[in-house]
Amino acid sequence: MDDEESNLTALQRLLEIEGFQVLISSGAASALQLLRKSHVDLVLSDLRMPGVSGIELLRSIRKSHAGVPVILMTAYGTVDDAVEAMKLGAVDFLSKPVRKDALLRLVQDSLQKSPHDPEILGQSEAMQEIRRTVKLIGQTTATILLQGESGTGKELLARLIHKESGRTGRMVCVNCAALPESLLESELFGYERGAFTGADTAKEGLFGAADKGTLFLDEIGETPQAFQAKLLRVLQDGEYTPLGSTRPRRADARVVAATNADLQLLVKEGRFRGDLLYRLNMIHLQVPPLRERREDVPVLAREFFESAKKRYGRESLRVGESLLEHLAGLPWPGNVRELRNAVERAVVTARGDEVGGAEFGLHPERERVVSVEGDFLKFPFGTSLEEMERQAILRTLEAVNGDKNEAARILGINARTIYRRLAEL
Repeated sequence: MDDEESNLTALQRLLEIEGFQVLISSGAASALQLLRKSHVDLVLSDLRMPGVSGIELLRSIRKSHAGVPVILMTAYGTVDDAVEAMKLGAVDFLSKPVRKDALLRLVQDSLQKSPHDPEILGQSEAMQEIRRTVKLIGQTTATILLQGESGTGKELLARLIHKESGRTGRMVCVNCAALPESLLESELFGYERGAFTGADTAKEGLFGAADKGTLFLDEIGETPQAFQAKLLRVLQDGEYTPLGSTRPRRADARVVAATNADLQLLVKEGRFRGDLLYRLNMIHLQVPPLRERREDVPVLAREFFESAKKRYGRESLRVGESLLEHLAGLPWPGNVRELRNAVERAVVTARGDEVGGAEFGLHPERERVVSVEGDFLKFPFGTSLEEMERQAILRTLEAVNGDKNEAARILGINARTIYRRLAEL
């Protein structure tokens, strides 16, 4: 965006020659309109313009499209301008006249480095603080423990940590709750041929696959104590031994663990090793649920909406800002995962050119799917057992503020059933 037509056309031509698709605007209002109507990966804006400045535009973009990186350009920039722009989340600050090589390098770097993962974006102070912390700890080798309810975006936060680490290896994700106890050790550490019945060939473990990278251990609180002892030794000694082998191997994978459980409580109950918790908890990040950062809901919903429109070929679909704001008042016990699925479902099922409350189950005719009277849930005749189970889990989670273990106890089911159902939302 630039108020000088010659600059606009020159930048457009330069970037299109390099293979980028470019949208141009000479004012903030039309630029924000383009952002609402089109999928935009990067904004390049002049700082000083008549009317709305680049800084004011940046503030607006941070509110409505927090995941889109912004680069500001100016011929009159001051240190104060640059500091304010960076505080507001600008990727960088370019001086005019812009050099072609500097511009292209910055554009390419910004597009590659920006995670653009809506699940970890938001304008709330809590999420901004998390991003600042990730920047600080990214280059360290310290183990990290991510704590938060299911669906809050812990895996995506782990991916951001990996990107910030600069480690050359890959990121490997393991859902510890999904692996039977008998397979945990062989999957993580690998095994030699003949280590057990059926081990016809040697297999590299996930620690080896994550060499010089990041190993993400999700639902670490669900692991058995025998495995916890072996994981502790890896973290202490920096080496592991595959099943059936006598030769230790060096472990060069940064460990990021995640849980939705209270590990301190599990330690007191004797279900989790205190020494392992201390090792994992060198750096602790608490990921807040959506109900504690409701101001992020419209921002996230807009991001999901724009992404889903493109994915499902519904580019002409619109959604009102008032509806997005209304979503902030809903409980979202499944957190960001539930919000994303609800938005995608709305995009897929929308009949006209605009998504309304009916697509989110807000229409009076849709509200009779489930009603609450006192401590009872009432379902209309013909409601499927699957829907009844889903609603029972969601309403119970809402009543216990998202505590999965307490909800499982109340419902008389295994906690893993709740994890699985939430993943399917």
